[in-house]
Amino acid sequence: MLNFISTPIGNLNDISLRAIDVIRNSDYLYSEDTRKVQKLLKFIKIKVRSQSFYEHNELKVNRTIIKRLKQNKTISIVSDAGTPVISDPGYKLIQECIKNNIKYTLIPGPSSVISALIMSGLPTNKFSFYGFVPRKKSDQENFFESVANDEKTIVFFESTKRIEKTISHLIEFTDDSRLISICKEMTKIHEETFRGKISDINMLIQKKQINIRGEIVVVLQGIKNKNHQFLIDKEIKDKFLSKLSASESAKLISLITGENKRDIYKKLIQS
Repeated sequence: MLNFISTPIGNLNDISLRAIDVIRNSDYLYSEDTRKVQKLLKFIKIKVRSQSFYEHNELKVNRTIIKRLKQNKTISIVSDAGTPVISDPGYKLIQECIKNNIKYTLIPGPSSVISALIMSGLPTNKFSFYGFVPRKKSDQENFFESVANDEKTIVFFESTKRIEKTISHLIEFTDDSRLISICKEMTKIHEETFRGKISDINMLIQKKQINIRGEIVVVLQGIKNKNHQFLIDKEIKDKFLSKLSASESAKLISLITGENKRDIYKKLIQS
């Protein structure tokens, strides 16, 4: 049997009794960062060796795990924090289990995605999870364009080192009056949630009035009136461009209409 076990995202007391029981009865335990898992194992007073299972050895370890499962061993995959397979290795292993008709289950528990969604105060009935913001510039543009045009509440991960740049990208790609929430150090002593318009949160960050160090999850309000087609009259377009650059015109029209300035810019530069 293969178990995917959710682990605390901060406060170790959030570990479930069922998770403890399954870990105790596992023949093999796998984790992305064995050092972090050792802290949890010490807390629940279980001595079991944790083996590494991460992106670069995933395919090799998958073969070993499938072999052991066929020998009727009990194997558990634990996340460093939160629920496994969500932005962690495991999806390919699940596909192998399905292919080989091997049973697997999830031991449910904490999830930073769900926790941040609830803490944000934004609509929870529909949401999209985007994982981590891509590192490559070309991938980032696609990422922010998708985020900017999503009508559902958006959840994604970002590091504190890159959050300022990410906020500036959001200002560039979407309406900076959209609501945003930055959830920091959830379930820990220094847990804080910063809520407001993108422009307001950006100003607070620039003025060093909020501390965004630690582990964070970003939640963004979905776009409104997605199906609305914004049109610019040719005469108005020509008048704006005769006085201002396309970029400056887009900013001004966006302020007046509330439309996405990047969409306006694209319409202005179209021949």
